[in-house]
Amino acid sequence: MSVGEVVRNALIAAFVAALIGGAARVLGLDGPHAIAVGCGVLALVLILLSQRSVVPSADLTPPDLEPPVGGRRDLEQLAWSMVEHRTHVRGIVLARVRAIAVHRLAPHGLDPRRPDDDAAIAALLGAAAWAPLRPDLDRPVSPRALDATLRALERLPPAPLGPARAIPEDRTTRAD
Repeated sequence: MSVGEVVRNALIAAFVAALIGGAARVLGLDGPHAIAVGCGVLALVLILLSQRSVVPSADLTPPDLEPPVGGRRDLEQLAWSMVEHRTHVRGIVLARVRAIAVHRLAPHGLDPRRPDDDAAIAALLGAAAWAPLRPDLDRPVSPRALDATLRALERLPPAPLGPARAIPEDRTTRAD
């Protein structure tokens, strides 16, 4: 509450208190009791005005939003369900990261499911980032190793333009 609002509230309260106290005196109440009624009204009006001014306006309240739907919510749920016992990443998370890796490596002509591509993928991502993508039940994946894998997949260089990725000659930029 600003100083201007406090002064305004005090002046309004004093005016109402004087009006009620004067009316009490005119209606036959003696002087000290009329002043007491005025002071009581002053306190009551000050309390009411200060409480009214504390309530924020409707413009300042944030709108009630529904929880987000889509990728961000999926990632949030994935993040909360990622780690088991704070030491290793759950299998469902690894399966989703492997699916992402298949998608991200496909433009490079590589597939993590093919054993022939292991050396090329390890060279592209790095050996530490490639290790969590290979299923191995004896060695659980740590959150740190998964982080290295996700960072390597994010920093994957764009696929080289080849005949499969070339833009057709008849493609136009305007809508027909």
